[in-house]
Parts: sequence; C-alpha cells; structure tokens
Amino acid sequence: MRQMSSSAWLRRGSSIVFDKHSLGPLITDGYLVSLREALSWMKSWPAQPPDDRQTVLICGLETCLEVFSPEDAEAFLQNRIKPFVLEFQSRWDQRGLVFGFGTPEKSFEVTASQEEVLFLRRDRKRVRLSYSLWDGSATMNVTRLMRDDRQTGRRVTLGYYVPRIS
Repeated sequence: MRQMSSSAWLRRGSSIVFDKHSLGPLITDGYLVSLREALSWMKSWPAQPPDDRQTVLICGLETCLEVFSPEDAEAFLQNRIKPFVLEFQSRWDQRGLVFGFGTPEKSFEVTASQEEVLFLRRDRKRVRLSYSLWDGSATMNVTRLMRDDRQTGRRVTLGYYVPRIS
C-alpha cells in the first residue's frame, strides 16, 4: 500500500482518519458535520460546503458500523455512503471529505495483500471498509496517511485516503 505524508487529503478526495492529533484542529476549528446532516444533503445539496471550508469532517460513521450487523454495515456503506462520496466529489472536487473515527489504529486492519482496509468492531467482527466505501475497483488506490510523531520520532498512521472513486 502506498503511503502519503502530505496534507492533500484535507483538500481533495475522501479519507478515514482516526489520529486525534490530525482530527483535533478540524474539530476545534468548527469543521465537524454530523453524518445525519451530511446525508440530508442528498435531498437538497448546499451550494457551498459549511462555512465554505476546504475540508468537511463528518462524525457518526463509526457508530453506524458498530451498531449494524457487519453485513448491514457493508450494505450501508455501499448504498448510502458511497453515493454520498460520489456526489460530494462531483460537486466539490476541490474539497476534502474526512470521516472521523474515535477508535485507535488497531481498530483497522490491512489485508495481507495490502489491498483492503477492514474495520475491526468492538465485538471483533470485521467490516470490509475500503471495499464497501470506495468500491472494489478503488482498493488499489487506497493510500495510508502518515505523519511524523515528534515525541517518539516514529512515523504514525493517521488514516486511509482515496483521491477519487468512480
């Protein structure tokens, strides 16, 4: 899987981000939108992103993946979230869409072939996250987002990113 340490994910494409250091500034600067509100845009899409921001941070997806059965969670990603991502990128292609997660990095698993990202629920069941959200054909385009941790000097995974799905 490719790695990226630039901030391009804030300006374009869609991401799953779980790193509190990366999400913190987006939350405190008022970028946060609930999943319910974001999905309501499918009925009447706003002309501009909230406050005309460069990045739209959406909360609530993690909860849906936890409360639905794994099969229903994957169907929800395919039937509700993926169409939202497609509409977002067609209307605001110069904006970043970020789904914020409060779980640690160990809640995500990359398959041995490095082609798919799985979400590990609290009950240890797996949800095919990248396949269901970004389409099976986009799995080769999934990039691991990285940052340097100033305290430890190590590289830290902050999430996963796809520049565009079709």
